[in-house]
Amino acid sequence: MTATVTIKGNLFAGKAPRIVERHLQAAMHEAVAFLERAVKEITPRGVLGAEGGLLSTIQGEVMGKGAPLIKGIVGTGSKYGEVVEKGRTPGRAMPPKGVLVRWLAWKMGIDDTTAARIEFVVRRKIARKGFEGAHMFEKAFTENFSHIQGIFERMGFSIAREMDT
Repeated sequence: MTATVTIKGNLFAGKAPRIVERHLQAAMHEAVAFLERAVKEITPRGVLGAEGGLLSTIQGEVMGKGAPLIKGIVGTGSKYGEVVEKGRTPGRAMPPKGVLVRWLAWKMGIDDTTAARIEFVVRRKIARKGFEGAHMFEKAFTENFSHIQGIFERMGFSIAREMDT
């Protein structure tokens, strides 16, 4: 009696690493784009709104393409972004002079001269009392973790299907 074993499919043809890499990159791009949108939806709008404020600096990026380790990041290059995300603890130094004038004018509906006159009082209050952060990055990730997990699980099924062909 003899038995014949036929080896076929992408798994045995040496295509597995490329298939896995391609699907994981696709999943990471989808997850990063989804998180970028989620963060932007809950980011506070400031003086310049979406066109030039903090919102316009939030971007997603996929790094390590073609390498064994792939990483996705959603963040901002703005120094202001960290303050908005984490807030400001009481008892720290005052914000720099001049940084709140445009925001005060916009928020309070006053002219720049009046805003410049009251800015010191607002800066001093921020230094003394601090303020709560918006936590938009943290919230977007936490509230959408199951959706992101679903993206990668779906890609796992796609990998398995393609390995079988």
